[in-house]
Amino acid sequence: MFTDKKNVLELISLLKAHSIEHAVLCPGSRDIPIVQGISQFSDISCYSITDERSAGFFALGIILSLKKPCAVIVTSGSALLNLHPAVAEAFYRQLPLLIISADRSAAWIGQMDGQTVHQTDVFHSLVKYSGTLNEIKDDTDKWMCNRVCNEALLALTERPFAPVHLNVPIGDPFFSFKENCLPAVRVINRLLLSDLDKVIFKHRKIMLVLGQNDIDYRLSESEKEALAQRFTVYCEHIGNAHCAKFIYAGDGIFQSITNHNTNLHPDLVISLGGHIVSKQLKQFIRKIECTHIAINDDGKIYDVFTQLRYVIKASFQDAINYLCRIDNIKNDLHASKFAFSLDPKKTVIPYSQIGITKSVLTKLDFPCCLHLANSSTVRYASYFKLPPFISVYSNRGVNGIEGSLSAAVGAACAIPDLLHFILIGDLSFFYDMNALWNVQLKQNLRIILFNNSGGEIFAALPGLTLDERSSKFVTAEHQAKGRLWAQECGFKTYEVTDNDGFLKIFDEFIRNDNTNKFMEVITDKTKDIDALKIFKAQLKLKANLD
Repeated sequence: MFTDKKNVLELISLLKAHSIEHAVLCPGSRDIPIVQGISQFSDISCYSITDERSAGFFALGIILSLKKPCAVIVTSGSALLNLHPAVAEAFYRQLPLLIISADRSAAWIGQMDGQTVHQTDVFHSLVKYSGTLNEIKDDTDKWMCNRVCNEALLALTERPFAPVHLNVPIGDPFFSFKENCLPAVRVINRLLLSDLDKVIFKHRKIMLVLGQNDIDYRLSESEKEALAQRFTVYCEHIGNAHCAKFIYAGDGIFQSITNHNTNLHPDLVISLGGHIVSKQLKQFIRKIECTHIAINDDGKIYDVFTQLRYVIKASFQDAINYLCRIDNIKNDLHASKFAFSLDPKKTVIPYSQIGITKSVLTKLDFPCCLHLANSSTVRYASYFKLPPFISVYSNRGVNGIEGSLSAAVGAACAIPDLLHFILIGDLSFFYDMNALWNVQLKQNLRIILFNNSGGEIFAALPGLTLDERSSKFVTAEHQAKGRLWAQECGFKTYEVTDNDGFLKIFDEFIRNDNTNKFMEVITDKTKDIDALKIFKAQLKLKANLD
């Protein structure tokens, strides 16, 4: 029988799955659910040591003799602090010591309750990983608990070795042992790039997701063709691998796929590169049953789809070279089933932010750099195709409104012989307007400021209803204009208030004539939201027709 504490069950199941074979158990009350569970297994050798100071070094002796990791389990409070000397020794000798500490519920820490100290990150720089297995109350808690435990156990066995600490809060009451068996849990493993083909050949519906790619290796046309022949490839503009055979507009596609349409559900997702913009793609993959393999430079766990099973440590270029060489892949998930798109010439969008975004992107038919600010700008741009000779950049690392303009200015200064366009909303622009107060400015910047007097994207959030008073604060309404500041900084400026005005000046705006230029597109928030709804309705209709 086992405890009914779900975080403890997750921990014990994963200790078994990751082949932890030795555990030093220290007496106490709070760690009883952990000690009782571990002691049930004959394939985990258990050792009872009362003094935690001795227990830590006892575990080190096991590690040194058997050349295998060893866990030491302690109760809450000062018991954990007594492991400090052994943890320090293990760190400086690069030994895989696993520290598992029972803890009180977070609500009681620092409240003068018995046997409580701040146990999270107590070892600071002496461990290579420190995580907390929070008590499980819902599916998100369970996913996080599973991920953190997998992360810790993978870190434990990866060179260079070092101690790893898992803190396990256990609330009252905790003496109930009514579970007959351990639950089935997700196990995340490391995989060599050379073994990836073995996993691929076990699946028949394979999607390759290419994330943000700023400074890494850029795909050749032959490599794009090779990938398209083998996989269904999803790649947004910030992936900088534009290809007619790739899927690129996640929010325009995956929102229309139902749970019943399983022929469009991949059973294997391979991700490579950085961040993904599309929320719909993330939600789509999170809801289906599939295996996710993440390939990245650092070999860390990035479980954005909540389906991660394998992590491969490899460079972007090595991974692409390998994927392009795998032959005889049988993939029944064809990109053509996803690849509906609207013909820009036939798509009528009223004058609005998304309408002008479409007009700008469909007219960029020459080599240049395109910078997309957060948040609506980068999302709107994702709906429209771009030619392969345009490089796209966006601050998607933390997705903040700060710094988009500064990053574009820096890029333009570094490559002065190429035009740099930035599409930016009003809040992002005014937040970062000092980027133009810069003596290093070249004459190759083209700034398109979308000004609708506030943060329209916040008002457009699905399911959100705001009264007039709260709307002013949520959307940060204002009456500021950017043109005068741009003029002060030496830009030639334009103001656009309708489609005709845009068409009248755009050819002059994009002309490379050794002058920085600034276009302020004045729109109305309400009409921007209505135009977005019209556009999405056209997308949905197109998807249903296809």
